[in-house]
Amino acid sequence: MSEGILARIGLPTPVSRIAVGLVAAFVAVAVFSIDAASVVLVGTKDWVVQYFDWLFVGVATLSLVVVGILAVHPRGNIRLGPRDSRPEFSRLSWFAMLFSAGLASGLLYWAAAEPILHYQGNPLLAEQGGLPRSPDAVETALRLTVLHWGLHGWAFYVLVALGIAIYSHRHGLPLTFRSALYPLLGPKYIHRWPGIAVDLVALFGTVCGVATSIGISAAGMNATLGSLFGLDVDLPNQYMIVFAVCLLGIVSALSGLARGIRRLSELNVWMSLLLLMGFAALGPTVYLAGLFVDTTADYLTNVLPTGLWLAANPAQEEWQAEWTIFYWGWWLAWTPFVSLFIARISKGRTLREFVLAVMLVPTFVILVWMTVFGGTALHQEMAQAGAVSDAVGTDYSLGIVAVIENLASPAITTVLVGIAAFLLFTWLITSLDSATLVICHLLGAEEAPRAKMFWGFALAAVSCALMRVGGVPALQAASIVIGLPLAVLLVLIAAVLLLDLVRGRLGEGNALLDR
Repeated sequence: MSEGILARIGLPTPVSRIAVGLVAAFVAVAVFSIDAASVVLVGTKDWVVQYFDWLFVGVATLSLVVVGILAVHPRGNIRLGPRDSRPEFSRLSWFAMLFSAGLASGLLYWAAAEPILHYQGNPLLAEQGGLPRSPDAVETALRLTVLHWGLHGWAFYVLVALGIAIYSHRHGLPLTFRSALYPLLGPKYIHRWPGIAVDLVALFGTVCGVATSIGISAAGMNATLGSLFGLDVDLPNQYMIVFAVCLLGIVSALSGLARGIRRLSELNVWMSLLLLMGFAALGPTVYLAGLFVDTTADYLTNVLPTGLWLAANPAQEEWQAEWTIFYWGWWLAWTPFVSLFIARISKGRTLREFVLAVMLVPTFVILVWMTVFGGTALHQEMAQAGAVSDAVGTDYSLGIVAVIENLASPAITTVLVGIAAFLLFTWLITSLDSATLVICHLLGAEEAPRAKMFWGFALAAVSCALMRVGGVPALQAASIVIGLPLAVLLVLIAAVLLLDLVRGRLGEGNALLDR
């Protein structure tokens, strides 16, 4: 009887019970021994950064190069599915779900805060002989911000999603993370512990990655709601926000992919466009247009050398750990669930269409978004020192609110802050419901409503535990720690795809399974 109960709540296999046991142990330690949890988490993160920063930097560039090779190769015209398959979703719905699952509300949280923080100083600026708070600092600040949100991160998603989609949709394997490593694991181990362990790492990556986003975004939601309703920015309110988001995410997940997630994702796109247009119209429009051209040229010129930059002294190592290594760890932590999700919604598209669309369209949007929001914040800061940096220095989440309040009259400000608060909720809800669906899929419980409810609340519990352990530093540490094994798996997936490309196996259909 107990086996049946466990299966119904989302624990149908021994692996799922191991996973929830480890998650529960971490939450318990965070609740009852906060100091011990913080010491272990931050200590592990420091060890990873000290010895494996080169791996994070290398795998980011490797992923970018490999997906570029796959896009231009003659076999790039194969379909992610049978030859006669066609896409299930329109391009608009497809793009909307890609953005909502792959970016989430961190885009609003960091859009104003990150450029301001880099503007106040960074190692790349110092190496170039530039001064903080100078025109050179503006250029470097936006280059670094776009680097952390642009091509490298999306290359993680594309690389793994291609591995999953090719071996699942074309070769008949299950739509799971381990399927991307089938040529390496073979029929003997794909369904046994080596393969199961890969999916277990993917599950932990999903939990840590989404929990990091929920925890960071809860502060942003708290700040916007505080501006609207006078709500205090503190942990108790953020805990309530987390569980409210998780409840709505569960409802969306229960409604299914074609209804809840697709419709909410499309709404996100239109509301994001409305907020973007509001900023572009009310802000320094001419300045932003010129800044977009300059930022695009600077980013594309320097994307590879900047992506390969490695710290050379302790101060630089600390900065890189807080920024680039954290971002690559965060992207890696999100990769299992986002790649599974976009592999699921991309069946029927060609390999080349998939790579070019998922790499280039989001990066273009990121360039526009960061130029408009980050450029507006920088313009305000240059006009009056402290206009945005004072708020960011108090709490990163207050950056976007400060920029909006400096932008227009109180009536318009209220509307814009309301849209930002709405987007923070809905972006995070679509990410959480997508993650819940993927976790249940990994555990073989995708059709069990109680499993979606269980894992939705589990994500909320882990988010609150990380917030309690140490706020943003703890959230960053969790992403970096889980990012290490995922970086190793991405290297293996890249090798598998290149090897099968050279051998001509990518387009062979079920023939691979007969080998």
